[in-house]
Amino acid sequence: MQWRVLGSLAAAFALASSTAMAQDFPSKPIRIIVPFPPGGTADIVARVVSDKMSQDLGVALVVENRPGGAGGSVGTMEIARAPADGYTIGIATVGTHGTAPATAPKPLYDPAKDFSYISNIAGMPMLLAAGPSLGSANLSAVIEQAKQKPGRLSFASGGTGGVAHLMGVRFELASGVTLAHIPYRGANPALNDVAGGQVDLIFDALASSQPYLQSGRIHALAVSGEHRLPALPQVPTFAEAGLPTVSTRAWYGLVGPARMDPKVVDRLYTAVKKALETPEVKARLDKLDTEAIGNTPEEYRKQVVDELDGWRRLATSQHIVAD
Repeated sequence: MQWRVLGSLAAAFALASSTAMAQDFPSKPIRIIVPFPPGGTADIVARVVSDKMSQDLGVALVVENRPGGAGGSVGTMEIARAPADGYTIGIATVGTHGTAPATAPKPLYDPAKDFSYISNIAGMPMLLAAGPSLGSANLSAVIEQAKQKPGRLSFASGGTGGVAHLMGVRFELASGVTLAHIPYRGANPALNDVAGGQVDLIFDALASSQPYLQSGRIHALAVSGEHRLPALPQVPTFAEAGLPTVSTRAWYGLVGPARMDPKVVDRLYTAVKKALETPEVKARLDKLDTEAIGNTPEEYRKQVVDELDGWRRLATSQHIVAD
């Protein structure tokens, strides 16, 4: 009987302590882990929102880059293993929480179970572009040529099992063509070879492709999203081209370790939402060719879980395993 009373008291004390900590949150600086090197889109997005979030929360938000591992697994694992007190959170992407765990031979973490979801910060369109080897061909002409010469046309991506690779596979399935996949270690070398005529096509994010598009070294064939892009008004969407299942968007969201107090999650979400509503943040995201999202924790979790299921089914059916 005595042990039961002591156990009940301990549980009550722990609950009261946890509630008090959530009510006092935040009371010290918060770390934002970015599982990629400085200077990339994920890093810039983290720094853009952290400045405004810091003003709302009243504490410093310190961005720490933790690159390494396949698909950013080193930094992502650090987020998952952190104490669930809200003082260590991080950036998640379609790669870290979608394609990487879907194609890994032995996933190191489960996006559906190992994280608390705060908000999807921003999304970026993806596109299909052609290099000089295809001249000025439009999407219909490229598909027709690919059907006449199965496996002869090639497409580049930033790596096996990445979002660009899987987007290419979706394109093959939707259009009924067979392409030769040429994986690279990152988007820049892939873009260089497409622009140089060594590879015919590339699936990529708008931001990294933009300098090549503006210089005329490659030309866009189709873009993801529900509407045409202001930056490329003459380029049809995949949906307009009759290929809606190809449309994929890169995204950058905020997550924490599993089992975070809902009140802490809500406090962080409110700060993100307010940051995304400011003209300064909107303007800086526009320069990155990204669109502010700011969905709720519940919406963000559902988005990730649904997308992950789709990537897993695609990887399994097409026998795709990341290097």
